[in-house]
Amino acid sequence: MEFEGEGDRTFNQEEVYEVVKESVQSSLGNAVYTHSKVTTWQATIVENALKRLAALNKPFKYVVTCMISQNTGGATHTAHTCFWDAETDGFTKYRFENPTMVCLTTVYGMGI
Repeated sequence: MEFEGEGDRTFNQEEVYEVVKESVQSSLGNAVYTHSKVTTWQATIVENALKRLAALNKPFKYVVTCMISQNTGGATHTAHTCFWDAETDGFTKYRFENPTMVCLTTVYGMGI
């Protein structure tokens, strides 16, 4: 399989961040938290992000996670750890918040 930009095998955080940001904002926009819509929003965000990442035609496998919760003013803490090639692999995260909800989306990219 041949990839565009074959020489660029380093995870580009800025490029992936923009993809995630666009995916989240296009799905949530000015939405108001509605519990019954959360599953659909999450699926849409993850699917759109993966399609856009695949369209970049970079030599990576991606994992996308999305957490949406009602904004009640409480804190949200997350943690992750990865065992990978620090020279090529990486991750980026995007936080979306409005008065009614918080969305945390993370993308992990592993070079292939």
